Amino acid sequence: MNPERDAAGAAEATPIRDREDHDEIPVNNDDVAVGDGPEVEAADRAVEDDQGNQHHQDQGAEDENDVAGDDQAAARGHPIMPVVADEAWTMEITDQERQWACTIKTAIESCPDLDKLSDFEYCQFAIVDQDNVEGAVDRATSLQGLCQEYDIYNSLEDAMTRLDQFVKLLPEMFLSFTSNHRSGGYAIVTDMKGYDQKALKTEKGWKTHIAGLYYLFHALNPDFHSIRHGITIVQECEGYSILANVDFKTARTTSAEFYSVYPFNTHELKYYHTNMFFNMTMSSCKAVLPKSVSSKFHVGCFFPPGRLDRFYNIPDPQTAMERTIMRMQHRSSVRRRYENGAQFQLS
Repeated sequence: MNPERDAAGAAEATPIRDREDHDEIPVNNDDVAVGDGPEVEAADRAVEDDQGNQHHQDQGAEDENDVAGDDQAAARGHPIMPVVADEAWTMEITDQERQWACTIKTAIESCPDLDKLSDFEYCQFAIVDQDNVEGAVDRATSLQGLCQEYDIYNSLEDAMTRLDQFVKLLPEMFLSFTSNHRSGGYAIVTDMKGYDQKALKTEKGWKTHIAGLYYLFHALNPDFHSIRHGITIVQECEGYSILANVDFKTARTTSAEFYSVYPFNTHELKYYHTNMFFNMTMSSCKAVLPKSVSSKFHVGCFFPPGRLDRFYNIPDPQTAMERTIMRMQHRSSVRRRYENGAQFQLS
């Protein structure tokens, strides 16, 4: 892989946006403050998130500006640009990654109890797990069990249905799905106040939740370029309640059953306007997550203009939700993932 070409390709693939839309959000490098106030101090103690805070302070607001610009443009009537680039360079892999993938493929396909996967999936394991073949086999075993338990068929048709069900199960949670122009990966923006714990208490609701996460992460990882650069998760946490929203048990179970199993890299996980209870919940999650994920947590982020949803629920929450579903399903995200999986071959 040619790094200069990769960088140039990423810039070329960035959707063109109206400059005035991009600038409407009044942010600058001083707008995100990490480590201020008692709640953030509690975050630092609970989640041990002292390292990297200065870098986060400098970069966080600009990332939100990048992510929100497309939603404001769409709300003004501009065409919704495809989220995922389909240029050939996004599917390039290095010789080392190919070698790892071939070794992982041989190991998985030699296990009689494991189903064969696509060459795309072997490369995804290789990019994430690198030369940890045993870890990749364990991951494949856990993923197969997850799919069997939650009736996940790993198909485009199933993805379309389950993503629609997932967003409609938690209609006030999803704010945006878009590309992160800064990182080269993709981003999901959510509102924790809309994470309705009651909706997850039924067997059907929980199954919709886990299956939805599975396909959401497929949409966030549609090609090797995005897998390599990692996902961005941005969450608005003002108004979070441990009684009404996600409690310790739900968060920890989700982390153990899904986040510790699915193969993904993390660019950044940013949590805005958190309170003590949310910080404690994140601390509980970190205990069961790989360090590659837990080390990217940034809690206690602050955005002076207020809650993030004001920049995404435009012109109204219903329209924003429909826009998010369309981006996940029809604007190349999960569809592109399955097209890449069908076309790519290691040999």
